[in-house]
Amino acid sequence: MQLEEILNAAGAPELAQFLKPRWAESMASFPEGGPDFLCPAQIRDNLPWCGLEESLAPTLEGVAASVRARAGLPELAWHYFRVLCDYHEDSIPVQFAPLEKMLGENAPAFYLLVALALAPRMRACHLRLGVPESVTRETSLQVGCFYDNYSRAHAGKPGIFPGQFDWLKNYVNGSLYFRLGRFEYWSQPSPYDCKVYRRRSDGRTLTLAGPAWRINDSGWLEGIGAGAEEASCRQTSLRQAHGGVSGFPINPKGFVEPEAVLLPEPEWECVLEKGAPVLSMHIPAGGGMTLEKCAGSFRAARDFFRRHFPAPAPRAIVCSSWMFSPILERILPESSNLAAFMRELYLLPSNWRGNDSLWFVFLQKPLDPATAPRETSLQRAILDYLQAGNTWRAGSMLFMLDDLEHFGGQWYRTSYSIADLSSSKR
Repeated sequence: MQLEEILNAAGAPELAQFLKPRWAESMASFPEGGPDFLCPAQIRDNLPWCGLEESLAPTLEGVAASVRARAGLPELAWHYFRVLCDYHEDSIPVQFAPLEKMLGENAPAFYLLVALALAPRMRACHLRLGVPESVTRETSLQVGCFYDNYSRAHAGKPGIFPGQFDWLKNYVNGSLYFRLGRFEYWSQPSPYDCKVYRRRSDGRTLTLAGPAWRINDSGWLEGIGAGAEEASCRQTSLRQAHGGVSGFPINPKGFVEPEAVLLPEPEWECVLEKGAPVLSMHIPAGGGMTLEKCAGSFRAARDFFRRHFPAPAPRAIVCSSWMFSPILERILPESSNLAAFMRELYLLPSNWRGNDSLWFVFLQKPLDPATAPRETSLQRAILDYLQAGNTWRAGSMLFMLDDLEHFGGQWYRTSYSIADLSSSKR
């Protein structure tokens, strides 16, 4: 059966442009007897690996039986599996074909069945890499996290969002993406256009903003480059100056200071810059964020990558998220676990603003503050902030791995000072 026939039957012929690439390759590899992830035994095996309850098995087995009985749907499921696990170089976001005409109200479970098939592929991948099974089991739980998101947003129905299905590509395509305790980590070059310096005498850390950042009166990032001459913004610089490096310090609370300073050489050394090896952190939903859990995960990540993937040696943990917005410290109680975690990190300003990043909090897009859920204290605090006419800003963070001995003491904030540094003109 041709792809066009399947999509016509689904009422979505326009999706051919997204699904046609490599369809022939998928069909050439289509397994005799159909995909094993549509078989009851495989479904029941995948569920616990992915953190889903066995009670889901009858529903998913029923959907799988309907898929096997409908001409073209096993082939479509196989193609989505290949897209997920094998075609990682394709940059086109995954598009889901609407299958309600074929499968009824449980059609979204079709894509969950494909996502569950990630588990055996991940197990094989990790086995080849020598990764302990305990790490594989933790990492594969992300499928269950994404199922929970979909289920919460759709009155308990099984499924997965297209964007989160697409995210699962990271786990099986050689990208060294693992869950280690509370957080997940991905080895990659640092994306940050700023430089981290450390004073050799006492280990004090200072981050300098990148060149040509547009900074508003609050020290927040408005943009980079073009338009930096706007009267309401000042522009940063980062350059070698006589006897050292001149730049604008970033306060660990997440804003850029108004005046440039000079870091004298060789007293200060650069320990992190764009392109240096880091661990990019992802934060799975649920599980709490006590300082003990956060510190334990950081240490587990450091030790795991040192043991299993020592080169290139990561220097820091980095993350950009709604969760590291400096706004949160203002609107959450001081006793909040998230606020306490943020005080341990070196927060950085981000140009990512607007409500889209808050999808992870409310599972609603576009976000409507008037109808968004107010079930948690976090949701209520954010909605109160937005309904007061404010704009949400995401944030970024870094934590140097050789500072783990200081975790728990708010090291970056307690050691931060620019009072003893000479000012530097642009």
